[in-house]
Amino acid sequence: MRLFWKVFAVLWLATLLVGGSGFLVSRALQQDWLLLQFHPQLRDFAEQLVETYETEGPLAAQAWLETQRQEYRLRAQLYSNEGYRLLPGTLPPWPRFQQAPAARADQRSSRHGRLFQLAWASPAQDYQLTLHIPAPELFRWQRTPFALIANVTLAMAVLGFISLLLSRYLTAPLQQLGLAAQTLAKGQFDAKTLGRIGQRRDEIGELSRRFQTMGDRVQSLLDSQQQLMRDISHELRSPLARLRIGLAIGSKAPLAKEDPLWSRLDLECTRLDRLIDDILTLSRLDTQDQPPEVFDLDELIEDITEDTRFVALSKQTLKIEGCTQAKLLGWPDQLASALDNLLRNALRFSPQDGVIRIGAAAEAQRYLITIDDQGPGVPDGWLPRLGEPFARVPGQPADSGHGLGIAIARRAIARHEGTLVFSHNEAGGLRAVIQISKA
Repeated sequence: MRLFWKVFAVLWLATLLVGGSGFLVSRALQQDWLLLQFHPQLRDFAEQLVETYETEGPLAAQAWLETQRQEYRLRAQLYSNEGYRLLPGTLPPWPRFQQAPAARADQRSSRHGRLFQLAWASPAQDYQLTLHIPAPELFRWQRTPFALIANVTLAMAVLGFISLLLSRYLTAPLQQLGLAAQTLAKGQFDAKTLGRIGQRRDEIGELSRRFQTMGDRVQSLLDSQQQLMRDISHELRSPLARLRIGLAIGSKAPLAKEDPLWSRLDLECTRLDRLIDDILTLSRLDTQDQPPEVFDLDELIEDITEDTRFVALSKQTLKIEGCTQAKLLGWPDQLASALDNLLRNALRFSPQDGVIRIGAAAEAQRYLITIDDQGPGVPDGWLPRLGEPFARVPGQPADSGHGLGIAIARRAIARHEGTLVFSHNEAGGLRAVIQISKA
């Protein structure tokens, strides 16, 4: 249920409960038993009248009734159990008041007040009592502090309890989101803290899930940025140190133009330039300022393969097998850079007469692009680590790269809702599998 409807239902229910409880209390205050129980003069009226009649006689009982009429405006008549009048009584001489209780056992209300028919049993005999309470007395008693306090107390208790539940229901998950935001600001975000809130099916649950996705993404970027900065500082230190040594040697003595030191310095500058270019390319993949466009995947594969053939050795062969017939919405330059990096790695590690196969196929839910080389492959333990920045497989030469090419390819493919997985092929070489989900 959406949060809007939950709030609406809770407020509507609270209003209904308060209004209904007030109505029920008001009605309860008008009930006969409640009136007779809590009215200060009616609580023991019948008992006192019967006791006075039996112990002091009819004259004393009649005098007591007169006192009740004068002081409290209460009028009454006492009957025997058979319906005979035992006292003159204080009821008005109207026909509706003079009828015996046995003839009509109901209670009647009118604008003149309320008429009660009561029964009282003493040890001696049973009695019937007709009691009339005038309207002003009823109205005065219903406006007593008891009625007012009962209504106000009940309304405040119901509203307070429902408000407490509603406040707790709304603020508890928001407080957890606030704590999660603080941990994210410190770079220590843990998605498990929002797991319980994310199970809700309202706006707060949706907000929690989106915040969790954002937090995971931001935390991943922070972790990768910190690791990348450490790796960059380490990798830049080596070429800079060699450049500094070369410059120190060159400053001590004049060097001829054909001196190999100049070539060495030029090579170090080239490596440094490539490293910086790869770092910039990797950082640009994390930004999404360029709008996506529609492009033909098969045409992209053909163009990148043709460019790679141009730089391949004369005896190396590149073959395209199959097609996808896919039209993708994305960033063709970034995907082309990923394919170019994978093909250049395949050329670098394949023999001069090797064959590099590029497979393309369309499945039910995804497009597949495979690149198989005939190189030596990599150890099984290193397959998941391919693409980590500055991670170099043992045994590779120092000039084989910094590992940023595959990292760039992974980022570009992931931006197209795809994955890059490495495995061994039948020839013992390396197979790169690109899986792109269909829209």
